[in-house]
Amino acid sequence: MSVLVTGTGFIGSYVVRDLVAAGQQVVLYGYFGGRGEPAGLEQPDLQLVDHLIGGGLFDRVTVVVGDVTDLAGLQRTVETHDVRSVVHLASRMQSATHGDPSGAVRINAEGTATVLEAAARASLDKVVYASSISVFSRRSIGPSGFVADDSPCDPQEVYGATKVLCERLAATYHDQRGLDTTGLRLSRVYGYGEHVKAGRGGGSYWLVRLLRDAAIGAGPCLVPFGERTMDFHYVEDVADAFVRALRPGRGSGQAYLTHGDRRPIREAFDFVGGLLPDADLTLVDGPGDLAPGFSTAWELPFDAGRAQRELGIVNRFPMEAGVVRTINANRAQAGLAEVAPPTALTGFTRTK
Repeated sequence: MSVLVTGTGFIGSYVVRDLVAAGQQVVLYGYFGGRGEPAGLEQPDLQLVDHLIGGGLFDRVTVVVGDVTDLAGLQRTVETHDVRSVVHLASRMQSATHGDPSGAVRINAEGTATVLEAAARASLDKVVYASSISVFSRRSIGPSGFVADDSPCDPQEVYGATKVLCERLAATYHDQRGLDTTGLRLSRVYGYGEHVKAGRGGGSYWLVRLLRDAAIGAGPCLVPFGERTMDFHYVEDVADAFVRALRPGRGSGQAYLTHGDRRPIREAFDFVGGLLPDADLTLVDGPGDLAPGFSTAWELPFDAGRAQRELGIVNRFPMEAGVVRTINANRAQAGLAEVAPPTALTGFTRTK
């Protein structure tokens, strides 16, 4: 039996790594940076997952090139490779959605509908899909001062609206077809490898500049939003959340907020400056040099306690630990020496 993973980019690569480490048979489905071309390690997505699983990608997983909106192709893949569950991550990112709303509706909404239909026809055990904090806005904040899973959705742009539709589709397939679906409403995910998605319009390349470009000495780094706070959700925690949510019968038909470490952006800036004293870093209030018009839903205060109670999803990496791991992985890729973490972090170990 296999797990099908769509959208094997930044987050998907870590999900695949964890599934392979757990002994799962994994099938990757998508375009992998191209459109219908044979898969190869020259493609950024596959380079990242190959690196994370320790090499030998094609000996350890099955790669199928296909369109996420192709129902026949998905059904054929499910049947051929004995797929029993799906992690659905294929999606147009936020700024790409802003520039091509019709394409985003096709990939995000139609793609999700197609995955759900293929899963329902094959009576699969589980579909876990990526939603977003962008389904909410400040008007979703309740009397407690937080956004919760039962807060009213209020997307402020097309990307968030497509995710609302994905959630509604998944709930409908659960209610009407008995499909076990669970959505994870992700906030601001960061970590080594995020540069893979940056060219697709993640809408927040500024954090990549801070944790990758500054780490390898790639010129001046302007960091915006110095007056704001956000949820720093480290990618290894996010991947673990998807693997936990794959368990059948848990969170069926529901969508859950998941959390990282909510901290002022200024604290992250100061921490990186301490790790990289020679880096040319500047912190400004407001959006800085970023193009206007994109959601900053990542700054919303929210309560992700329900995911912890019902799915066992926990935040293991404080901001400092995730930042050190990200910077050192980027430096290692560039052939540079690691930076030494503060004494308080030297005893930090990854736990399950």
